[in-house]
Amino acid sequence: MKKKIAAVLALALGLSVGLAGCGSFGTISSDDSYPFDAAIAEGYTGSEGEWLAESSPSTVYRRMWEEAVADGSFTGTYFEFLQALDLSDDGTHLQQALLSTVEILAYVTSSTANAGAGVILSLDSTTGELEILTNYHVVSNSNNIVVGLYGCSEELKATYEGGSAKEDIALLKVEADGRADAKSPTNGEIVLSSAAMAVNVGDSESTLVGDRVYAIGNPAAWGTSVTSGVLSVDAEFIEMDAIDSEKSGYFGRTEKVEMLEMRTDAVVNHGNSGGGLFNAAGELIGIVNARSEADGVEGVGYAIPINHAMAVVENLKENGGRLKLATFATVEIAESRSAYSAQTGRAFISEKLTIKAIPRGGAVERCGGIDISDTLISVTLDGKIVQMTRKYMLLDLLLAVREGDSLTVTISRNNVLSTVTVTYSRSTDFTVGE
Repeated sequence: MKKKIAAVLALALGLSVGLAGCGSFGTISSDDSYPFDAAIAEGYTGSEGEWLAESSPSTVYRRMWEEAVADGSFTGTYFEFLQALDLSDDGTHLQQALLSTVEILAYVTSSTANAGAGVILSLDSTTGELEILTNYHVVSNSNNIVVGLYGCSEELKATYEGGSAKEDIALLKVEADGRADAKSPTNGEIVLSSAAMAVNVGDSESTLVGDRVYAIGNPAAWGTSVTSGVLSVDAEFIEMDAIDSEKSGYFGRTEKVEMLEMRTDAVVNHGNSGGGLFNAAGELIGIVNARSEADGVEGVGYAIPINHAMAVVENLKENGGRLKLATFATVEIAESRSAYSAQTGRAFISEKLTIKAIPRGGAVERCGGIDISDTLISVTLDGKIVQMTRKYMLLDLLLAVREGDSLTVTISRNNVLSTVTVTYSRSTDFTVGE
């Protein structure tokens, strides 16, 4: 369910994007089929919770199990592998998370700067060059960005490499030979003399509501600090004010934007934007970008799930720093229900996604096999089947589509399954730069 929350970006800025026009709006109905029902029809005999545990997008632990089975070091089931894992933590991993966090000052004028944070995605151990992930709203209106490493007094000069206002994600680069000023050491010299390290990217699909989490950022530009809490909601869509300056004037179009977020009660203050949300093992599971400031609401902070953020990052890198998102159809959550897997101890939410609108002239309309009120069962890209049990799974998958790709889409209509192919053969099948 989309929640209309009085949320503000953790830097106290707003961001904005318009919605693409679509045709075929109308009253939405749905049939009785969830993706699990299709699995039962195809012969699955376990419970819905077991099926969700097995069919959800591959997690870090599942990939570990698959690799262990492939090399012969483990012969049991995935559930047995989870039971055998020692996931305890002594707290030392959070120290590595501190060393992968940077403080950001993005100057709007010569004397006024936005405070934020970021995480080091990559560090060249030979040159000291850095790639940094942060929020778009932290740096979008600045042409002078300086970065500070944990515990280091010297500043680094950073440059904007690309980003998306709609997704609130931006990439920065710290060139090895750059300098914050003429008298300072080079960026590379500062980095290589520090203990800075690349972040350990985790897996937001592996998180559980109630997990201990840590927000690391630069609140009020006071320097890197840590707050702790729990993961309150693993994935939800919220609506907030947005800013889309396109780097030309601070406030551009101000509208509402729907964003995929994790919710936490870890304290999030102005300046936490762009910093990481980490699990107890020191793995990055989200990028902090907002908090609620509604009257009577406390302890509600938000972070972009890292799986989604990294899908945006890859898209930006492959498209010259601008987001190129495949269009599909507008879907809504017609119904939802919960399920439990005794083997993993996990509770799942299963959503029934119904086609609400189909863009005119787009790839979905050209395929001819998808209509309003169809239930979306699964989508396959490059041989990987994604069961559409949550709305955000479709968004993540569309970020990976490139021109020339085809999707195999399974739908249910009147409880009858059918499969259609949607091919992205035209540049107009994508939105660019939002």
